[in-house]
Amino acid sequence: MKKILGAAFAALLLSSNLFAYNPPAGGQNVLRLTEPQLLTGAHSAAGGGLFGVTPASIVNNPALTAWEQRITLDVAGTLFINSNTDEPYGGHSLGEGFQGALLIPSRWCVSTLLFQGVWTQAFDMPIGDSLNFTGGLSKDITDQVSVGMNANFGLLYGDWVDSDWTANLAFGAYYNHGDLAFMQNVRFGVAMSNIGKVYAKSGKTLGIKTAKALKDNDLSGAEDSTPWPGICTIRTGVAATMLRTDIMDLGVSLDLSYPFFQDFVADVGLQLQFWDSIKVYSSWEFDAQEFANDSKNLMPSVGVSFKFIFNSAQGSYLSNKGWDQSDMTVSGAWKQMYKNVNAVSAGAVLNLGLADTKAPEITMWGDQ
Repeated sequence: MKKILGAAFAALLLSSNLFAYNPPAGGQNVLRLTEPQLLTGAHSAAGGGLFGVTPASIVNNPALTAWEQRITLDVAGTLFINSNTDEPYGGHSLGEGFQGALLIPSRWCVSTLLFQGVWTQAFDMPIGDSLNFTGGLSKDITDQVSVGMNANFGLLYGDWVDSDWTANLAFGAYYNHGDLAFMQNVRFGVAMSNIGKVYAKSGKTLGIKTAKALKDNDLSGAEDSTPWPGICTIRTGVAATMLRTDIMDLGVSLDLSYPFFQDFVADVGLQLQFWDSIKVYSSWEFDAQEFANDSKNLMPSVGVSFKFIFNSAQGSYLSNKGWDQSDMTVSGAWKQMYKNVNAVSAGAVLNLGLADTKAPEITMWGDQ
């Protein structure tokens, strides 16, 4: 058995070296930079430590939105602060990210439209400027199982990259197992993304190995960049509630992903919820290839959100639509993306109307 395992491990190492792996730093997360929940990994492939989704959750798993009952609007933005002063690649600069999303539930499925824009000018995160549009469909199969799919189209341009375009699909599934031993609401998620064309031009796109060679003044390590985000990236997630009291709930999540089977990324998340209205969340991401090339920062991210319910005035547009009561969640997050790049994000999610949490009552003839 030891010989078999040793041979398998050697074959894995050999296969990983047959193909170059040199995407730009941050390239695998280009769609996870525009919203506080995405930036902190709070909504993982399994819905986060304490289950909760926004329209942008389809980036992690297209199946997560299947149980949403209300029309949802999602607006968020991120500021990237570049503090690199090293010559000749330094210079303080600011980058921006923006997203707008709409989720529409129907009798047949839940539809989501997501638009994202990212504009960066940082040597430590040279992903250029991009515009991405994602459309998603999700459907619950049983009370515990859902499936979903996305279609994504994007444009890439800017000073740090070659202009290019992407068009790809993603598929996902979700399963809620329920309670298991001391854990409550144990959930599993799996998704395969980037099935199709990704960004592939490599003329001036700065990969992680080339960036390291430039910083080390050793151009022998410079290589052409490789396609990004990773083609056919598999992302798996598990999450559960570990503690539940009258005041506070605590949940944890673990996501593992394998970009083009050439990299290994682990994302560990922790969420706390107080009085069903305040959430504090944090995550820690480890990217093996970025870490090996002195690129990845290992600082955990931190975020907070607050949910409140508001009433619409009689005769108002919302009231006339039957949305007399709605709720809004405002959130903010910080993450040190790389040593010289910090991201600060803020957003708001508006759910129109109240969720139906009461099961229908069935009255038989003759019942009083």
